[in-house]
Amino acid sequence: MIASRVIEIRPLHIAGELRQCQEVQRHAWGITDDGYVVPVATLAAAAAYGGLVLGALDNGRVVGFAFAFRGVVDGTPCLYSQLTGVLPETQGSGIGRRIKAAQRIWAREQGLPSIVWAFDPMQAMNAHYNIVALGATATHYHPDFYGPRADALNYGLPTDRLIAVWPTTELSLSRPMLATETAVALLASHEAAGGGRVPAPQPWQAADVLSIEIPADLAALHDRSEHIAAWQEAIRQAFTRAFAEGYTAVSFARGDRPRYFLVRL
Repeated sequence: MIASRVIEIRPLHIAGELRQCQEVQRHAWGITDDGYVVPVATLAAAAAYGGLVLGALDNGRVVGFAFAFRGVVDGTPCLYSQLTGVLPETQGSGIGRRIKAAQRIWAREQGLPSIVWAFDPMQAMNAHYNIVALGATATHYHPDFYGPRADALNYGLPTDRLIAVWPTTELSLSRPMLATETAVALLASHEAAGGGRVPAPQPWQAADVLSIEIPADLAALHDRSEHIAAWQEAIRQAFTRAFAEGYTAVSFARGDRPRYFLVRL
């Protein structure tokens, strides 16, 4: 069992290990278009000159990795984490969290105040992990960030992405106390004819805390393309307006009606 083995987390530089990272990409996300697999040459150059390729190795086999390079967010240097993934058979074993923790230590030692990455705003599990478990915030929204993709996790949708910002210093992880029960909904939902929930955008109203609801189970909507498209458009409009008004996503609640919570920091 993977959980009983010692998994080594370390930077990768050797070409053979970097090729294994490509296989992790294909299997972790079901990528069938090689245009979205990071080339070995890019990984090697980043690892040698200012970026970071971290691997999780099980007896020499790469079972997970993260690829990151130096970037800038809102005028401040950061480590931009392009991707982090682990093989399906090792998911849920804590390897991903260990990779992120090692990435954070490296960025802190380099004097970089934050790690930044993109994630799908409609994936409730990822949102909870990024914002609640790790303590990142979300500050920017990019419509169709990567263009059309055909991998298993994108459902034929535009690749809209939220940008997570994760401070590398413990002191920066403090959060305001949120009275989430009094949050004003910027996006809610209602029961649809035939079952399921569909988005119900609300009139704009500034408040101490705003909430933006997302689907509870995106995969369950896979055969209802019109519902998925409606959710994505409503979520895009809600985040675009909230960020333009100076709000930041600082918390997330899971459940039957998962929601982001946003405040002005």
